[in-house]
Amino acid sequence: MNAKEMINIIDETGTAKQVEVVAYFTLKSNDKDYLIYTENKTDASGNVEVYTSEVVANADGTVTLAGITEENVWVEIKKVMLDIAKDGE
Repeated sequence: MNAKEMINIIDETGTAKQVEVVAYFTLKSNDKDYLIYTENKTDASGNVEVYTSEVVANADGTVTLAGITEENVWVEIKKVMLDIAKDGE
């Protein structure tokens, strides 16, 4: 069994959280990095909730997770998520 990769993030309210990395990838279409992660919480239907953010490198060496607003980017990310689900990762 593969070890889970955990990272620490600070959410928009300033709360520190430890989350599990589901996938980290770069879209070829825009050469930007993205992170899919989970807090391992489930929704009302029993599905594990996952979140996706753009990974933005800051000049000071830190990174920021930014929201994704472009529909064409979401379409590509959904394809990546389907591929992950099919591979059972």
